[in-house]
Amino acid sequence: MFVNKSVGLRRFSVDMQPNNESHLPLGVNRQSDFFGETVTFVNDIDESLITCIDKSMQIPYSDQNSKVQRDIAKAVESFDGMALCIISRGASNLHTGNDGDGPDAKAMHSSAMTWSDLLKCATEWNDGSGRCASPMLAVAAVAPLFAQGGKDYVHRIDKLLRATQSPSPRLWKVANHAASFRDAFIATPDGDAAVPLLTPRERFHLHALSLLIQNNHRCAMGAYLRLLELYPGDLLGLSLALDVAYSLGDGEAARVAATNVSTYWSERDGGTLRLHPSQSGQTLASSLVAIGLSSSSALSRAATAETLIEMALARDPDGAGGTSVWALSNVLGSEGRSSEMVSRLAGFDGTQLYQNCGFLNFHTRMAGYGGIALLDRRGASSERSSLRLYDGGFAYLLDYSGNNAVGINNGGEEVVLRDMKVPRSVARDVVGSIFSGWFGNDEAKQKENDPSPQDVDIVQSKRQQPRTLEDTLCWLPPSPILLTQATSLLFRLTLVDGVSPSDHRWVDLKAAWKYLLEMENESSSQKPFEFMPMALLASSLLLDPETLHVESIPTRLENAMNGLNKMGKLLKLGQSQDKTSTTALEWNEVLRDLAQARDFYQRWEMPDGMESTTYLPTSSGDHNSIPQYPIGWDFDVRQFLEHGLCYAAVHVGDYESLCLARAICSEGTTLRQNCPELWWRYSVVLDMLGDEIAAENARAASVSLGSGEGGSTN
Repeated sequence: MFVNKSVGLRRFSVDMQPNNESHLPLGVNRQSDFFGETVTFVNDIDESLITCIDKSMQIPYSDQNSKVQRDIAKAVESFDGMALCIISRGASNLHTGNDGDGPDAKAMHSSAMTWSDLLKCATEWNDGSGRCASPMLAVAAVAPLFAQGGKDYVHRIDKLLRATQSPSPRLWKVANHAASFRDAFIATPDGDAAVPLLTPRERFHLHALSLLIQNNHRCAMGAYLRLLELYPGDLLGLSLALDVAYSLGDGEAARVAATNVSTYWSERDGGTLRLHPSQSGQTLASSLVAIGLSSSSALSRAATAETLIEMALARDPDGAGGTSVWALSNVLGSEGRSSEMVSRLAGFDGTQLYQNCGFLNFHTRMAGYGGIALLDRRGASSERSSLRLYDGGFAYLLDYSGNNAVGINNGGEEVVLRDMKVPRSVARDVVGSIFSGWFGNDEAKQKENDPSPQDVDIVQSKRQQPRTLEDTLCWLPPSPILLTQATSLLFRLTLVDGVSPSDHRWVDLKAAWKYLLEMENESSSQKPFEFMPMALLASSLLLDPETLHVESIPTRLENAMNGLNKMGKLLKLGQSQDKTSTTALEWNEVLRDLAQARDFYQRWEMPDGMESTTYLPTSSGDHNSIPQYPIGWDFDVRQFLEHGLCYAAVHVGDYESLCLARAICSEGTTLRQNCPELWWRYSVVLDMLGDEIAAENARAASVSLGSGEGGSTN
């Protein structure tokens, strides 16, 4: 910290490392990004001066061009734009996308334009040689993909990029080339000992990237936490840390990441007495910190997170809207405030906050949370409104990307996505008008119905043109996170009879999970989403758990997967329904597995029921041989374990099972007492236990909170 006497303002240094730029050889340049953090550029330097490069990670480019003109100013501008796009999930963009295919496509296109600008610069600077490099450009271009989708998802995007206009970037090559510089040293001009080529902050980012390339997200999380300890002003690092923590399902890691930087950014909000101006990015920082604080259901953290959210929304609803809504969904969900959650995520005013967040389909994820909020609200037509959100988001994504049953039969995403191109204009012959049928004149209608041969040739020639980089980055296939949240919403809809177990949506979702599993890279020693516990949990509803992982997994997760897999088979999800009935004994197996997964301690069972005098653990062996990592953030896990357990208990119907369901509902009504669905579910369990008075009181509580009231959110 130092005082700038010329302007009388208190200022803060964001990077405390010594400035060694004067000792660096010609060709090494360091610039500051939008947040004041250092970005290093190495341009046309003698390779013999740089040592300790990991040559094993460098992949030469076949179309490498040594004569390309590299513009540092342009690269810094593109990096700033992409950093803001990542941190805001696409809400803050330098570009405005084409709205010819609707607001969702416009949001995705806006992010794709920013992303393609940076990816071009990242490819120019990280060209596979040792003479030029700017690793931080590559970090911004590829790290979010690795964090949310894993290395196999990156390979999928690279396959799609091969079909674009040449030359096209390669994400895998760019990432490996950048990571190879993580421990690089460079000789100084005066002949003294070599110094690190990159700043410590950049090296932490590259070490994390090298671990993400290996799908080692847990070690990468450690690198990000250490980075935030040393450089709390690094919002890009905080954003990536939250993405990795969400993929790991580790709410505690997200909390640590947020609290590592919270006071730093609070001080930059003018200090406790608000005596100085706020620093750039402070509003975005508040919303990101709120996400970390709200990742688990600790009510004290939720209250602090909500204060930060309201402050961020009051100051910058356009830029911080998406991240604030994510944090708000966790806060409201942890307290059962389903009516407010519906307003924020499914109502028109609420959706405006995240509608522009098209980066990696973030707006689709938030709409999925809105669908769950509608089911928790249990209002009139809630199932229909929730299903509308599923169809408009997840089902649409599976359809356009060729990841549904029909698309996969037609060749999959590499074939179906060829026709997905961003409109180059809003001309009628390219985009069409949804209003032409209502307001168009007869001549215009006739022209649309009977296009001339020339118009047909124009449209046909456009279809034959190769896709651009923007097209590929706009229309992305579903990531494991998106499929997980799609499964979560459809599972909840099925449990309340909003969707039949044999519905075509389950067929499509099962096909998408299979397709994702088959996209495994040959050189990989893991399954595509083995690093993501929630993806393993969700996919086990539809696929055999043994096919989803190679390495050993924690006991709790294994039990949860086995229980959900049995439940999926009993419900016959994605299968034609027959008249075969299920038995209480089969549902009891589901109940036992899910109960073991829910308990943090070893669960004790009575082998012969209440009449037994022997109490034994359900399994034997060393339970500490495999670390017991978290499965997911509280809100997400609850959709599978809590609702699955209560549904199974009702189907078993015996006293012990109903007591377990009653305990689960009791916990919910204590911690989330404003949720109408919880009270209604509690009343069903109490009815089956014979406690009619308490059941009637629970139903009355549900109705008083709004159950059955209201209408569609349309």
